[in-house]
Amino acid sequence: MSRFSHGSATSRGIVRSYLWVIILVTLLTAAAAGATVMARPKVYVGAAQVVVYPDAARGGGSVAPDMGTEREVANSGLVSVAAAKAMGIGVTEATEALSVSVPVDAHVLQFKYTSANRSQALAGAAAFTEAYIDYRNKGRTTKLAEVISPATVPTDPKEANLPLIIGLGLVLGVMLGIGFAFVWDRVRGRLRGAADVTRQTGLPVLAQVPAIKQYFPLAPQVGPSTPSREVFGYLAAHLTTLTTRGKGASLLVTSPSPVAGKTTVAAHLAIAMAATGKEVVLIGGDLRHPDLHLLFGLPLTPGLTDVLADSSKLERSVQSTEFVNLRVLPGGTPRMGAWFNVEDLELLLQALSKHSFVIVDAPTAIGATESAVLAGRTDFTLLVVDGQRGSRATAAEAVSALNGVGGNLIGCVTNSPRSRRFKRKTVPASFEPRSRQEEERADGDPVGDGPVAKSSHVGH
Repeated sequence: MSRFSHGSATSRGIVRSYLWVIILVTLLTAAAAGATVMARPKVYVGAAQVVVYPDAARGGGSVAPDMGTEREVANSGLVSVAAAKAMGIGVTEATEALSVSVPVDAHVLQFKYTSANRSQALAGAAAFTEAYIDYRNKGRTTKLAEVISPATVPTDPKEANLPLIIGLGLVLGVMLGIGFAFVWDRVRGRLRGAADVTRQTGLPVLAQVPAIKQYFPLAPQVGPSTPSREVFGYLAAHLTTLTTRGKGASLLVTSPSPVAGKTTVAAHLAIAMAATGKEVVLIGGDLRHPDLHLLFGLPLTPGLTDVLADSSKLERSVQSTEFVNLRVLPGGTPRMGAWFNVEDLELLLQALSKHSFVIVDAPTAIGATESAVLAGRTDFTLLVVDGQRGSRATAAEAVSALNGVGGNLIGCVTNSPRSRRFKRKTVPASFEPRSRQEEERADGDPVGDGPVAKSSHVGH
C-alpha cells in the first residue's frame, strides 16, 4: 500500500499546522518582555532590618510578637506619616516605594525602599525603620523593636533578571501562540490533512497526492517509480474493484472549488487506469475551463460539445494519446447557453462505459449546474480536495450538493497544489487559438488550476 493511501490518512494538529504562528507569537512575546524590562529605568533599593522582641509587659509573662500584625503596623498610616515627614515628601509618594517583609521563622521586619535616586533609597529605608521603632518603643521602659541592620544601599542599581524574564516570556508566548492558533484555525476554517477531510465530508480519503514537479504535455514515463505514480497506481487499483471483468464504468472527478487540482488528478488517474490494462476514455467535461486537452498536447476540437450537437462523430472526436489504452474526448467547440442535451449526454456516457472506464473531468461541484447533471448520470463520483488550503465549509457543502443530485460519492483524494505559475513547452500547431484573457492567465496569473504547469497537482 502506498504511503499516500487512505491507510496512512492523518490530520495535522493545531500545533503542527500553525507552528510558524506559534513560534512567531512566542518570539514576539519574549522580545516584548525583554524590551519592557530593559526600557524600565534602573533603580536603587535601600534595605534595613528591625528585630521585634516579645512583649514582657503583658500579664502572664513574655508573649511572642505576631509578625503579621507587626508588618501591618509598619505599613500603617501612623508610621508612614512620620517617615514621609522626615523625608520631606507626601505620604502617598513615600508608601508607594515601601516594601515590608518578614523572613520565615524570624521575628524580624525587613524594610526595602526603592528609588531611582540612590540617596533617596537610603533615606527612605532609614526613615521608615526609625518611624516604626519610635512608634513601637514610645512610652516603654524596655525596647520592643530595635535596628539590627542599619539602612544600606548598593553602589550599583538593581537590575532585572533578564534571562528569567525572557524565559517567562517564552512560556507565556507559547501559551498565547497556541491559543491564537486555535482561534485562527476556527476563523480560517482551513482543512488540516486527510483525517480532517474525512471528518468534514464523511468520506474516506482514498489517496493523498504529494506535490511534485512535472512538465506538460504529459508523456509516458520510464525508470523507477515515483511517489505520484505510486499513489495514482494505488488509486487505480482500488477503482478497478468497482467494475466487473470485461465491463466498464463512469467516474466523475470534481472538487469543491477551483485551484484544487482536479483536472490533473483526473488525467493522472486516467493514465494509471490505462496502465492496468483497461480501456480508458477521459472526457473534458469542464467547459468553463477547457484545459484538459492541453495536458496531452491535443486540439480542443472536435470534442464533447460537437458530439452532443451532432456536428462531429464520436469516433472522430475521441482522440488517441501517447498512452496505451487511453483516449481523450476534449471539451469541444465553446458554445453559448446550454451545451448539451441531458438525454444525449446520458446515452453517450452509457455507450462509452459499456467496455471502457470513463473518467469525466467536471466543473467544480459548487456553482456549476453541469456538475449536478453529470454527477447524476455517472456511476461514481470522486471529490478532489486541497488538503492544505481547502475550506472545511466548502468541502462539506460540495458533498451535500453532490448527494442531493444522486451522485454516488466513493471517496476523496487530497491534493497538494503548490505550484502557482505556468511553465510552457512548445504548443502544437493544432492547438485552437486562445483568447487574450486565457493567454494572460496561462502566462503568469498565479492560479493553482492550469494545464501546463510546473507541478503535476494543479488543474481545475
